[in-house]
Amino acid sequence: MDKNYKKQLKARFLENKPLMGVLTILNTAENKIYVAGSMHLTALSNKIKFTLNSGQFDNVTLQEDWKRLGEGNFVFDHPIIIAPEENKMIDYKKQVQKAGNDMKEKLSKTIDIY
Repeated sequence: MDKNYKKQLKARFLENKPLMGVLTILNTAENKIYVAGSMHLTALSNKIKFTLNSGQFDNVTLQEDWKRLGEGNFVFDHPIIIAPEENKMIDYKKQVQKAGNDMKEKLSKTIDIY
């Protein structure tokens, strides 16, 4: 691998920003929802799917429903995505947390939350 190609790969990697925001997992069979905020939504989605499939998820109710109903009755979604802004000092962790709390509050009026 030549040095020029390595530089291009490194530059592309550094430009790639992780997806930040809120993750929801909707149980379509029983109309329940799980809400979580994350600084890296893709990683969180993969982690949750892995732990649910291996039977080790920390939310016992969601884990039991996952085992009983199967993966096909759950929909993963990213309803809120927080875009990174260049050259600004922003506490994204607080923004993600606030967005997650706001989403839980909004949804709790219409749907059961895990």
